Amino acid sequence: MTKYDYDLVVVGSGSGGLSASRTARDLGKRVAIIEKNTVGGTCVNRGCIPTKLMVYAAEFAKSQKISGDYGWSGGDSPKFDWQTFKQAMDNHVRSIRESQIEGLDGIDLLRGKAQFIDEHTLTVNDQQVSAEFVLLAVGAKPKMPDLPGIEYALDSKDIFELEALPESFVVVGGGYIGVELAQVFRCYGCEVTVVDSKPHVLDGFDKEVQARVRQILEDDGIKVVDNARLKEIEKAEGGFTVTLDDGTTESASQVICALGRSANIETLNLDAVGVTTHKGKIVVDEHKRTESKNVFAVGDCTDTVMLTPVAIAEGAAAVKTMFGKPKKIDYRWVPSAVYMHPEVAMVGPTEEEAKAQGLDFEKACSTFTPLKYGMAKSDSMEAFVKFLVEPESQKIISLHLVAPRAADMIQMLVPALKKGLTLDELNDTIPVHPSAGEELFCVT
Repeated sequence: MTKYDYDLVVVGSGSGGLSASRTARDLGKRVAIIEKNTVGGTCVNRGCIPTKLMVYAAEFAKSQKISGDYGWSGGDSPKFDWQTFKQAMDNHVRSIRESQIEGLDGIDLLRGKAQFIDEHTLTVNDQQVSAEFVLLAVGAKPKMPDLPGIEYALDSKDIFELEALPESFVVVGGGYIGVELAQVFRCYGCEVTVVDSKPHVLDGFDKEVQARVRQILEDDGIKVVDNARLKEIEKAEGGFTVTLDDGTTESASQVICALGRSANIETLNLDAVGVTTHKGKIVVDEHKRTESKNVFAVGDCTDTVMLTPVAIAEGAAAVKTMFGKPKKIDYRWVPSAVYMHPEVAMVGPTEEEAKAQGLDFEKACSTFTPLKYGMAKSDSMEAFVKFLVEPESQKIISLHLVAPRAADMIQMLVPALKKGLTLDELNDTIPVHPSAGEELFCVT
């Protein structure tokens, strides 16, 4: 007779939880996954997938702007129908979610809120469930500051519930979520102001990239207010008035707060199992084990790189560790991207981080006009490539891009970068022509 109901119980069915549960199932383990909301987590339902579809919709406006330069006529005033797009987006997200549920064959899906009794036992609604191991993959939710009038603001998930597009937005927060949403809604025809507490948008990216992104936003007609913090939101005729900490105000039909994310851990009763937190995140070791040896945690509820592929890798690695094949994640070459137009992507340290780490490096930079915009008169685009390399070996330390398809370009180089790719080797490679990617092969 088995001691526990399951070998593994996973709390949360987002990217990390699904990865962990499937990995354990494929190892022949008895697995259950607990979910109180919708299967798929943030990425499928309120994050990566729907926001990328919104970016795709916005790209049609960008292409329309230069279509006349390519001989097209009769489409000078195209109209975007938010409801038509929203229905199609919701249907597609639903189909992905249903596919993920179908992929849980051999895994018990338990609906409800999980709470610890001890390190092997949880309650799910009124049911008790026991397991040798528990993995927490509960993700995170948008942060909302405790300020007067904050109840009037939308967070990044609320935008998917909008029944109609407002005339204007104030987006509070200049990180990747705020920047993506700002450009998307501007392409849809809305007036947009971005308010950021930092002296630059995209905190954590290279400074030269930050400056270029700000210029792109301003060229799109987006107002950027930096070094400013939200103080208060008040109702006003036709919308809201946002007061900033310097006393200035901005007005808009809607306010979006995109100020980061906090872990979904309040209802788990972590104290019952001795799981500690730091700055609102679950504390784990390099194998994703908490201070309770049978409890693991992965993804956005821990202090990690908050990206879907990272959560997937962490979920699989944690399960392998549980069942006798310890595995650690190497975060050195994790790429990241911002899905704006053009895309922004990076892998490795920024120039500022490299200096802080005491690394010896040289810069190799290049700008170019993508062929698509070479004969365009109605719009322009300057793409940017920046390598940091070791002076003698020319080994690439990092790469920073602002270019069409930047995300695809950068991730395809990662395996070679992990093997010690040098700038000389890259320049000796024969690329595809004509392509945006070929510009990576001629930077000196």
